[in-house]
Amino acid sequence: MRTVTAMDMRQRRGEILDAASAGERILIERDHKPLAFLVSYEEGQALSERDEEKIKRQLDALDDLVEFAKAWRQERGTDPDEMSAAEWIRWDRDHRDDDKRERSVGKAVGGEREARRRQVEDEG
Repeated sequence: MRTVTAMDMRQRRGEILDAASAGERILIERDHKPLAFLVSYEEGQALSERDEEKIKRQLDALDDLVEFAKAWRQERGTDPDEMSAAEWIRWDRDHRDDDKRERSVGKAVGGEREARRRQVEDEG
């Protein structure tokens, strides 16, 4: 892999493009920082196809997770008394700092926290 500066690229554009089209990978830098890669058209197409394959695999994995969730719900059902994921997240956000408060103020806050958690679970 050859490295050229942006100034070299401007001055020797034809030579550098010929090298890239012949299959050489060229890293273009500005101020010693990577700016871009110059590769042949064929290699660029191959990279694009790999990206499309990766996206397809990721979408297939998500579809599998959705199917798994459906099967899980059918097999185990949902308990209407349980808090939903969103409710658990809200509860966690509301009570995230209770441990810190308990350490600084004392156990009284901890008892309040436990009572609030039971209240939320009873309401849920």
